[in-house]
Parts: sequence; structure tokens; C-alpha cells
Amino acid sequence: MSGPLRRLAVAARVNPVWARVQRKLDAVVAVRAEPALQGLRDRVEHVDTGLRAELQSGLDALRRTVDERCDALVGDVRRLEDELRRVSDELAELREQHGRVSFDVDRLGPHVAALEVRMADRERAEGAVEVGSPGDVPEARRLLDEVLREHERIRVRFSGMALYEERLRKLEAARWPGAVTGSDGASTA
Repeated sequence: MSGPLRRLAVAARVNPVWARVQRKLDAVVAVRAEPALQGLRDRVEHVDTGLRAELQSGLDALRRTVDERCDALVGDVRRLEDELRRVSDELAELREQHGRVSFDVDRLGPHVAALEVRMADRERAEGAVEVGSPGDVPEARRLLDEVLREHERIRVRFSGMALYEERLRKLEAARWPGAVTGSDGASTA
């Protein structure tokens, strides 16, 4: 067995992808090359030595061509393995980012809900707010304005996180069609 074929056989024992490629190659070689080689062998047995040398060189050229194609397949499989590794790394990074964002959303959700309830309670206040002294009114207004600003900042942050999650979902769907299921963004991969 020559060098490229030997490398291909060793790789087939190590990697399941190679094993499938090897089986397909064996089938192609058996179907296409073996009948031609057998015909050459039969002709070689019945011809004189001059023609035998010519047929042997043809057989050698055929072997070189097969070796070159095997080398090309080895390169293609290596490139595919590298691409698969890169895609797996990207997927792991996206899952990690998704986990962090989900954690933040889960952590901040109750706080925002509590703030919204407090704001609604303030808006529904039926009676006038009693102030201890006229000097407390500006301080009370300042505190109320500060709470309203903080509420608006939190609302903007949640909107930004929702947009980010939607963008992440679209990117995942574009990169791995069929991998995202349901509206919660849970991945099947």
C-alpha cells in the first residue's frame, strides 16, 4: 500500500467520518477501477513483454492518479474537520452568551416587576401626598423624578436585551436552520 492510501487507511481507523469516506471510496474503487484493472491484468498475461511494459506504465499512472485523488480527499476532509471544529466553537460561544443574557434577564425580571408595581401604586395614589414641611416638596419631587428616570433606564435596558436575544435567535436560525425550537429559544443541538 502506497503512502496516501496508507494515511487514508490509518485515518479511517481513528475517525468515524473517515470510516464512512473509506467505505464509499472502497465501493467506488471496486465498482469503477477493479474491472478496468482486472481487464489490464488479463491482457498483461497474454501479451508479449514489450506490451507488458506499456501496460505496466499505464497501471502505474493509474495508481498515481488514484494516490493523488486520495491525497486531495485527505485535504478536503481535513478542511471539513477544521470547519466543523470552528463551527462547534462558535456554537459553544453563542450558547455561553445566551446563558449569560438569560441569567441577567431572569435576575432583573422580578426587580422590574416590583418597580412597575410601585410606579403603578404611585400613579394610583388617590389622596394628596402629605409633606411634613413646604421645604420637603422639592426633595420629594426630585426623588420621584429620579425614580421615574431609573424606571425608564430599566425599561430601555430590557428593550435592548430583548432586541439582543431576538438578534441572537435570528443569527442561530440563520447559521443552524432547524436547530432552534419554540419561542423560548431553546436549542436542540
